[in-house]
Amino acid sequence: MKSSHNSRDHLDERGIIFLWGTITDEAAESVCSRIIEANINSRLPHIQLLINSAGGSCHAGFAIIDMMNWSKLPVHTAGFGMVGSMAALIFAAGTPRHRALTPTTALLVHHFHSLSAGNYPNLISTRKYEDFLHERTVTHLMNHSNLTSRNDILKHLLRDTDTWLTPDDAIRYGLADTIQTRLNHPETDTTHRSLTP
Repeated sequence: MKSSHNSRDHLDERGIIFLWGTITDEAAESVCSRIIEANINSRLPHIQLLINSAGGSCHAGFAIIDMMNWSKLPVHTAGFGMVGSMAALIFAAGTPRHRALTPTTALLVHHFHSLSAGNYPNLISTRKYEDFLHERTVTHLMNHSNLTSRNDILKHLLRDTDTWLTPDDAIRYGLADTIQTRLNHPETDTTHRSLTP
């Protein structure tokens, strides 16, 4: 256990943050607190957020995105394994030109899921929040892709069914910038490729 803590401290000192597994309030608190700590450490040039997640809570995910936007340090994102649902929105929110995927990363974009219950007034109130959340998702994708219209977002990404994307698809839609075959220092990496939409 001590070795694990030392390893995490070693990564924190370098601004490397993991978002692994389901996005919960606890996961969001961990990521957000580490972003704050990295901003306090003025020696860091940027934060590196490593993502392998199938998604999770929308409000927890958007809290991470809000913290990324608040951060004075650029937040570079890298996707591994699975980047789905809310995790895909977080990944796309990374600093432009610094959103990297491995060649085998799977991405998933879709409408959020909701399980609403309660009496009629409560359902009406909940629907107002759900409409707000939908509009926030559409706007976020417009701001972090090369799809500039609401209709394009609904046609290509937020369809009536799940939208699975390859890394090349993600670059084509402007959700990612590079595909990296191995991890190298950003200034010396020559193993990535990008596509011009």
